[in-house]
Amino acid sequence: MKRLFQYCIAIGVIALFGCAIKLVDVKQDIPDMQMKGKFPLKVALLISQESLDVDTVTNLGSECIGKSNNFSKYPFGNIFKDVAQGVFSQMFYEVDAGQKLSPVKNYDIIIEAHFDRVSNKTDCGFAQKRFFQAEGSLRILDKEFQVLWQSEQNIGEQTYETGLKMFDPDYISRVASVSISQSITSLVRGWTNELQKTYVLHKLVKSLQAAQHGTAGLSQGQSFPVMRSDVDDFPSAKAQGRKNAYAIIIGIEQYRQQLPAAEFAVHDAQTMADYLIKVLGYSEENVVTLLNDHAAKSDFEKYFEKWLPNHVEKNGTVFIYYSGHGAPNPKNKDAYLVPYDGDPSFIDQTGYSLKRMYDALGKLPAKEVIVALDSCFSGAGGRSVLAKGARPLVMNLQNAFSLSQNMIILSAASGDQISATYGEKGHGLFTYFLLKGIKNEDVVKADGTLEMKDLFSYIKPQVERIARKQYNNEQTPQLIEPKKR
Repeated sequence: MKRLFQYCIAIGVIALFGCAIKLVDVKQDIPDMQMKGKFPLKVALLISQESLDVDTVTNLGSECIGKSNNFSKYPFGNIFKDVAQGVFSQMFYEVDAGQKLSPVKNYDIIIEAHFDRVSNKTDCGFAQKRFFQAEGSLRILDKEFQVLWQSEQNIGEQTYETGLKMFDPDYISRVASVSISQSITSLVRGWTNELQKTYVLHKLVKSLQAAQHGTAGLSQGQSFPVMRSDVDDFPSAKAQGRKNAYAIIIGIEQYRQQLPAAEFAVHDAQTMADYLIKVLGYSEENVVTLLNDHAAKSDFEKYFEKWLPNHVEKNGTVFIYYSGHGAPNPKNKDAYLVPYDGDPSFIDQTGYSLKRMYDALGKLPAKEVIVALDSCFSGAGGRSVLAKGARPLVMNLQNAFSLSQNMIILSAASGDQISATYGEKGHGLFTYFLLKGIKNEDVVKADGTLEMKDLFSYIKPQVERIARKQYNNEQTPQLIEPKKR
């Protein structure tokens, strides 16, 4: 009881008069950002003199009578500069940090990082919590100094408890130094988290690479860099190896005919192939992945009509995934996948029709054939193209084909709709929720097969909601099953 009384008296004295804390120098660790790859951009990171001059902690008071601890001057602005340069260097290929642009450098973008202050507030309870907040704002500018993106007022917060060690100034100094540095790191990381959810940097990279290499210039395995989203981290559980399971995964983002890019199609395909191997138990040698110029019409014919029949055995499983443009034939309203070398003006000669693909798949002795199409076939836009001068069509995908009894089709949209991309996630909208459903919705059976109706029940409302909310668009995924005999 006596010890508790002394403790309370001490709190009152410190709260009333405060005490000066000298901050100690600590090594600032920059945490890894766990990104798939850096944006190939040269960046000028501009930090104002006002930011560098921040060297005191703003006292926001405390819940005790009096004021909370005072802090000696410390170069918080320099810590901010080092943290910002370290974090953004993980995000971009080249970062120059300073107060002005280098006249000899040709920067792709300019980042203006402004550091306002560090503030401190004390909760004078039994544990005596201390709250540190680093505050600032960020702007992304192009070479013409036009604003591409800007943050709101951001805050990085860090809390620690002193407890009975409140009487140890050396301990307080060390912990306060670390906490303030961590609050600054939290501020900068908050900006990178925001940037990863925007499409502005992806769009800038695409325009720069298109200017340098032409719009048709990406080859096998190449794609514009995309940031990691939640579905790019795989679940820990994995199905047992499935030797009699085969897949053809196709992603075409850039076309020889310089058609509009099917954004994120390569990333879609690469991630889907990874899910099959790392989550659903497919053998790597049984998964064929065709990207960009390795997905010509001849590749479709080779793998659908020769490779699959030569490999698939009785009671096997086949998974087909396509991310890229679809196209209608205006003459007969047939739906076509558009290969890398496809031309919408001559789609019946250069495209690969869904009917032809379904006929080839229907001849396989497989127990189950699943086809997932992140494309659309109306010609209205998005992942759909149409011959010049032709009008968008309504495609009746439900009744257009006679499917074999072992086949199920998942389509990104109905016959008159657009299949959209989900820019902030780096995937097609349909593909993002397809992957998220496999990852989170308990639709993977013990043998690695999928509960398709459960998966579709998750995908459909999610896609409809985001399409309507963020794009003011109607997109309704379709589950197409064979007619019962």
